[in-house]
Amino acid sequence: MSAYRVACGYALLALTRNRLAAVLLVVFVPLWITVAEKLTTRRPFPFLLRATGTFVHAGGDKITMISGSLNAVSLLVGFLMFGAARRTGAFDRRLAAAGYPRRALLAAKLAALLAAAVLVSAYATAWMLLYWSPEQPWLLWLAVLAVSLVYGVMGLFLALFLPGEVEGMVAIIMISIIDLAPQNPVASTTADNPVLGLLPSYGSLQTSLQAGFTHHPAPVPLLHSLVWLAVLAVVALTAFTRRTRVATRHNGG
Repeated sequence: MSAYRVACGYALLALTRNRLAAVLLVVFVPLWITVAEKLTTRRPFPFLLRATGTFVHAGGDKITMISGSLNAVSLLVGFLMFGAARRTGAFDRRLAAAGYPRRALLAAKLAALLAAAVLVSAYATAWMLLYWSPEQPWLLWLAVLAVSLVYGVMGLFLALFLPGEVEGMVAIIMISIIDLAPQNPVASTTADNPVLGLLPSYGSLQTSLQAGFTHHPAPVPLLHSLVWLAVLAVVALTAFTRRTRVATRHNGG
């Protein structure tokens, strides 16, 4: 337990040292939400909400606010976890080579991810609530939390294979654009294409739209996010275990 507490403390400290992420959290998230609310058309858009199988009419500003919020938190948490994993990667390998419990390191990274995702998703949801009263605010927060966790694990995964922070930031931005832009009913005419159901943020966006404009808390879209989260977590943690195992063997040799 003490090994976990120490590792958790260092993991949280690594997150707090990312000043760019802190600035983005304070400025970028509310700016995105405010721009969507003030500058996007309020004209109602009809679209098929696949979570319930019904057509919904909602204002373009509210739809864009939801899509923009998911985009902002996914970029922020993904970049935050990528940067922390890159900066502590070599130190983690030395700790593992010296005999530090890898389970404690893994658990600490997941705890840091959960703390960051809860904070960022609550912050983004609170800003949305300043401009708008969704039908199910707690479900909206869960949807934002889900996409934060998915992209946070994605950041941990990419940090194991990409050489620097610039490459990681560009990769996360491009993935987020390709992921979210085609699903926005305001910006895309293919938002009801069934292929979009394979994308990482599909479950979060469907749940957010459901929370914003209906009274039906159908849980199926969030299960989609959980599948993405589980697959990325298993791949990232397996890769981390293999790399630290190699470091341990080299130290023993």
